[in-house]
Amino acid sequence: MTGRIVVGIDGSAESAAALEWAISRARLGGNELELVNAYNPPASHDFYGHHGMATGQQVLWFTEHSEELLEAARARVAEVAPDLTAKLTSTMGPAAYVVASASAGAELVVVGRRGLGAASSVLLGSVSNRLTIEAEAPLIVVNEGEAPTSGPVVVGVDGSEYGTAALRFAVAEAALRGTSVRAVTAFTYPELRFPADHELIDRMRAGVEAEAAEIPAQALAALGKAASSVAVEQLTVEGRPAEAILAHAGDASLVVVGSHGKGLIRRVLLGSVSRQVLNDATRPVAVVDLPEA
Repeated sequence: MTGRIVVGIDGSAESAAALEWAISRARLGGNELELVNAYNPPASHDFYGHHGMATGQQVLWFTEHSEELLEAARARVAEVAPDLTAKLTSTMGPAAYVVASASAGAELVVVGRRGLGAASSVLLGSVSNRLTIEAEAPLIVVNEGEAPTSGPVVVGVDGSEYGTAALRFAVAEAALRGTSVRAVTAFTYPELRFPADHELIDRMRAGVEAEAAEIPAQALAALGKAASSVAVEQLTVEGRPAEAILAHAGDASLVVVGSHGKGLIRRVLLGSVSRQVLNDATRPVAVVDLPEA
């Protein structure tokens, strides 16, 4: 893989971790980095407390601060990987919108878990949350601290086209890193609301488990020759999907989940599995959408 990696820069520790991850990834794939900072000067107030536009001096201050942050980030890139190219983009506007706009045509978008904006937010962060919906490339969310450089790529596979897209991305990333893939499929037994004999329950449970075990194999078959480039461990786990993925991601170099589409559907479904993985994972997480037709 080669292409442009967009990195959200805001001066926070989480943003610094995202930059380090992006540098490491770019060195594997020969990518160009685009370092992006968004700034929003506060509105001014008159004698009576009325809100107004930011003054020209305020805009200048925020512009200079934005450029200083980006220059510091570029200096870090030059220090660690002088062979990489780093483009700087400083734009006034909402952070999620600015980064999402820069993501058009990019290979990856990388942000810190709580960075990218004043007060960031509780849990995942408003900007990171919005980017799971608005980014036009796979989104990587990185925790503060040193990102892992070894370990399998763990991916949730659920039998949907989104799960297959996530598996395809995981295989490609694992091949680039020279590591393996751990494909996790979760299943639960339906709860019977009427009395049933134990033999029937056992047969039903065996059937559910057998069907779940076929899901990763079918997804791998859909990938064709691409799936043969790395070793893939297939795990079928009883339990809730997000909890199953997280339980087997403690040694992961990257955790991959499908986005389950854009718009309202994506907002709802992301909240159940992908959002829990994003919120609770201690490893970098990739949110992958379907490839454009």
